[in-house]
Amino acid sequence: MTADRDVTAAVPEREGTRQHFDETLEQIKQDLVTMGSLVLENVRRAGDAMVESRLDLVEVVREVDDQVDQLYLEAEKLTFETLARQQPVAGDLRFLVAATRILYELERSGDLAYNCVKMLARVDGFPQHPLITPLLEASVTASCKVFAQGIDALADLVPDAGAKLDAADDEVDHMVSELFTVVGRHSFEVGLEVAIALSRVGRFLERIADHAVNIGEHVTYTVTAALPGEGHNATADEDGG
Repeated sequence: MTADRDVTAAVPEREGTRQHFDETLEQIKQDLVTMGSLVLENVRRAGDAMVESRLDLVEVVREVDDQVDQLYLEAEKLTFETLARQQPVAGDLRFLVAATRILYELERSGDLAYNCVKMLARVDGFPQHPLITPLLEASVTASCKVFAQGIDALADLVPDAGAKLDAADDEVDHMVSELFTVVGRHSFEVGLEVAIALSRVGRFLERIADHAVNIGEHVTYTVTAALPGEGHNATADEDGG
């Protein structure tokens, strides 16, 4: 009888432990979505700064990026502590492993938003150009659209997120390619330093979308166990500003 009571008492304890674990996993996911939403907002803010040549927004973008970095540290700590203490298996383990990579993609995207406005500040603002400015705005919009889809896929754990985002990224590549072409044609008008800064901004926007694709692939891995494509959208030093 004593043994039976011990076993019965252990069941609620196990259920309570599992409930706490599930709540922790949900907290990590919410932290990722919150961080991603903050990054998306800051990319849009950086876009406004560049399109409207608003140097007053440079410091705002930097301050928000500091917030992103702090969230990154907190979420990373919780994720690794959960991995170490809970010894998860199967889908839970996939989610936690993917979370470590998604955190990296989000943090780098935040850095790239700040890199964009650093380019703006370096040349003391971008000139309003009838051909370049609309393409810059369109590139920002396209990059933000893909990144927003990545955050939505993360929030909803969409199984085919990787493939969908990879296809959506084509629009960003097209817009940035157009931006490169037009900036090159009119580099004499805007000046070489500005042309270089705009080209780097285009690359940063392209990379933000690439990070979103990577997020989608990690979401797909979490849900389906399909590994992200090896070498696809690999992050390189050119992320730096």
